Amino acid sequence: MKTCFLLAGLFCAALTQAQPASYWQQRVDTRLSVTLDDHHHFLRGHITLDYYNQSPDTLTYIYFHLYPNAYSSDRSAYTRQAVENGNTDFYFSKREQGGYIDSLEFSRLVTVQTEERIRLGVVETEHPDVVKVMLDQPLLPATHIVISTPFRVKIPSVFSRMGHSGQAYYISQWFPKPAVYDGEGWHPYPYLDQGEFYSEYGSYEVSVSLPENYILMATGNILEPEECQWLDSLAALPLPADTLYKTYTPESSAAYKTVTFTEDNVHDFAWFADKRWVVRKEVFAVPGTHDRVSAYTCFSPQHQKAWNGGIGALKTTVESLSRWVGPYPYKTIKAVEGLLVAGSAMEYPTITLVGGSDDPEYIHTCVVHEAGHNWFYGIIGSNERRYPWMDESINSFYEHRIAPDTGRGSKALGGLSLNYLSYAMMAAKHTLMPVSSASDSFPYINYATDIYGKGAFYFEWLSAYMGPEHFQSAMQAYYETWKFRHPQPRDFEALFRKHSDKSLDWFFDELLPSDRPVDFAIGKVRRDATGTYVQVKNKSGLKLPVQVQLDDGSSASAWSEPFTGTAELHLAEQEGQVVINPDIADYNRNNNSEYMPLRIRPFAGMNMHTGYKTWLLPALGYNVYDRFMLGMVVHNLSVPKNKFQYALAPMYTFGSQTFAGTGFLSYEFFHQESWLHTTELRLEGKTFAYDRNNLNIDHYKYKRFFKLAPEIVWTLKPPFARSAVHRSLSLTGFWINEGQLSFRQDAVDSLYRPETAPDVTQLYARLRYRHEHNRTLNPFDYTFEGQFGRQFAKLSLTANLRIDYHMKNKGLHVRAFAGKFFNLAAQPYDSYRYRLASTFNGYNDYLYEDTYLGRSETMGFPAQQISLREGGFKINTLQYANQIGLSDDWLFTLNLKTDLPLGWLPVRLFADLGTSGAAPVPEGARIYYAAGVELFLGSYFSLYVPVVMSKEYSDYQKSVFPKDRFWHSISFALHLDRIAWTNLGDKLLQF
Repeated sequence: MKTCFLLAGLFCAALTQAQPASYWQQRVDTRLSVTLDDHHHFLRGHITLDYYNQSPDTLTYIYFHLYPNAYSSDRSAYTRQAVENGNTDFYFSKREQGGYIDSLEFSRLVTVQTEERIRLGVVETEHPDVVKVMLDQPLLPATHIVISTPFRVKIPSVFSRMGHSGQAYYISQWFPKPAVYDGEGWHPYPYLDQGEFYSEYGSYEVSVSLPENYILMATGNILEPEECQWLDSLAALPLPADTLYKTYTPESSAAYKTVTFTEDNVHDFAWFADKRWVVRKEVFAVPGTHDRVSAYTCFSPQHQKAWNGGIGALKTTVESLSRWVGPYPYKTIKAVEGLLVAGSAMEYPTITLVGGSDDPEYIHTCVVHEAGHNWFYGIIGSNERRYPWMDESINSFYEHRIAPDTGRGSKALGGLSLNYLSYAMMAAKHTLMPVSSASDSFPYINYATDIYGKGAFYFEWLSAYMGPEHFQSAMQAYYETWKFRHPQPRDFEALFRKHSDKSLDWFFDELLPSDRPVDFAIGKVRRDATGTYVQVKNKSGLKLPVQVQLDDGSSASAWSEPFTGTAELHLAEQEGQVVINPDIADYNRNNNSEYMPLRIRPFAGMNMHTGYKTWLLPALGYNVYDRFMLGMVVHNLSVPKNKFQYALAPMYTFGSQTFAGTGFLSYEFFHQESWLHTTELRLEGKTFAYDRNNLNIDHYKYKRFFKLAPEIVWTLKPPFARSAVHRSLSLTGFWINEGQLSFRQDAVDSLYRPETAPDVTQLYARLRYRHEHNRTLNPFDYTFEGQFGRQFAKLSLTANLRIDYHMKNKGLHVRAFAGKFFNLAAQPYDSYRYRLASTFNGYNDYLYEDTYLGRSETMGFPAQQISLREGGFKINTLQYANQIGLSDDWLFTLNLKTDLPLGWLPVRLFADLGTSGAAPVPEGARIYYAAGVELFLGSYFSLYVPVVMSKEYSDYQKSVFPKDRFWHSISFALHLDRIAWTNLGDKLLQF
């Protein structure tokens, strides 16, 4: 053992001499022994570290990662980030499901022979999973120190990467590990779900003791011949039934075994153990070397069909990247199946963990991607926490080359990947972030989209621009120069500039640091005897190159120099349609072709192909007056979204036997370098019947309304990238024409009959500021609003807060409303319908914003519909009598709802409390209330059953309904206003 570490030290010294004077890196050689207690889910171990100070600095302390402590508290950086990302599983977990590391006694080994030790002090930091170990004496440059400590780990349930699922163990980021110290200083990063790792290189010798019937896979090479032989025998067995171990796990052996793994030039060590795995193995050659590598896969019997190509995926990856980048230097490569929450798979040196699946393509892609990380993370150890593109983006680029997406989703997108769809959707919304950003600065969706998707597409663009040969030679030089080292972005950039005969300023200075979406458009195309001249517009605002080509499969193409504005390119050929090279990461494919036809398609679809699309789908509707309605929706709502959007739904009404419908037009302007994010111009229109009458006639006369509402909406940029704050300011005008009926007495029979009267047209305006803080826990919003008409003005503030209980998806919902009414009418009754309403229903909806089954009904089930606007009360008060709960002065209400600990049952209790400047009864201002039970179905329908109410409401109910008061007191709400039609694609990004 002493000899092993002496040789490591000599190698370390030689490496130091070989490196340029301006570069240095530390080295840590690690010896570990650990025992698994699979009854109580504990690890008990001891670690000895040889820490070599190869920096020019004298060190007085060393930061250590204690990653298991990330699971010790709901205040850790991991927990905070997970909750911000919408993952509350750990936050709401039981205490016994958590984890930690303890029993630490850091000491310095003075001499190996005597094992004399000096206890080292430990200083806690702001993070429970990072400590500062104080050295008893300074560690000078070109010297080393031996530090050891026992430790104990409580293995958590699987919430992220490390954990256990029953007696299956996924042990990563599990031991005390020094933080990296490099030219930029210390990097004492806490554990995060989003954001991976940065560690020092060295050698590892790890002994794992556990019950002998566990199959154990880990970083490195097994020293015990009998363990290797046992694995070989398992690999030779025929596949078991796919139902084996599906419902149970074998008992653990009473006898223990110890398996020792070793590996050099790695910066981490992970191990995984399961008693149920199927083992497969193959040995193959590493291209360009005389070396051979042993590949292992381990997987559950029930997923054997999906894993049938697992070994092939490992082999293909090793062979491809060894040729394209550099030879694989290790003796083993492994992929195992297990439970994983932080993504679909996770890489460690020589081994990867892949989540369970029955999909062969999923397994193949995951194995290729994670095995590729042995190059970009394992061999080239960039700082992935700070520069994730140097790892994930480059690796994803090679994943696409080795395992292109050919699934059903890709076919539906015309050969583009699902990652490209996500990229295009966010680019269309102008919510991308610079690829060069740190991993923990990305919003959750952006991290996957910008780094794994967009970053990989940028490298495809770079390869096409440089030429594949130049790109490959640059990558091979990068590998050879920086293997087993820690390159910075400037090091990558320098090598690629060196291997290119073109300027790469556009890539490193413009593209990587920018959040602007890339959009090129084919402009005018003219042909003459010398060929084809193509005008290309660059709409991104960045100085970028573009390539045009013919879509007939010929080699005819032309690159531009990086440009802004407009450029003209020349092709020698005269025939064939001109298109933009699909390797260019252009999110808007509509305008990438010479011909852009209008395509009309049924239902809905993706907006990922050349041309303009309109979709048609059936439209159905119903209300009491128009009865059933049938028509057609003509729309261009798609993903990615268009800047100009429309949806028009004309329908024929079988009740009023005329035409009705609704629709909108919308156009968004995006702002760069501004406090504004978007300006949206919107026009909404609708027309339906809102009342009817057949007094003394054999058919109905109908009242119809027509509405036009132009609106301008300014959306502000969030305060910072991961902010959950959404702010908007809008100004809306309303032109509303309401049909009228008058009643004329017949001179013959003296009966009154309805007849059409002149329409009434009203103009309104609304100014609204809305602030939403959509944080995962305790989200809130508030809205300031002013409404104005000829007869009135109203000012209001509505606020909502959800106070989460320490129980997932359960909380107290608090709503408060405060409003002030100003009567501007000549006669008080002229403004009656505009008064502030405790209970808001169709009569109060003079802006015609909600959808009502019977907007003017006073009896029957449709009359029991309400909306949660203004006072938000659930007691319906528009039934045969003057509506109570109105105020022509001021109104304040408090609406409470609480979830119940009834699992999935959609039941809440509600309570409403209000007071106003004009009382609901003549006695004067007072407090009134109602409470009961809510049954809700999703976000769009609620049924309210009042149980108790104040005297005003009970007297009202008695006066209107002497019988069956209970059934008539029930109200319901349709929350269709919550559907954001112009942002339907946002829902897709959440999956």
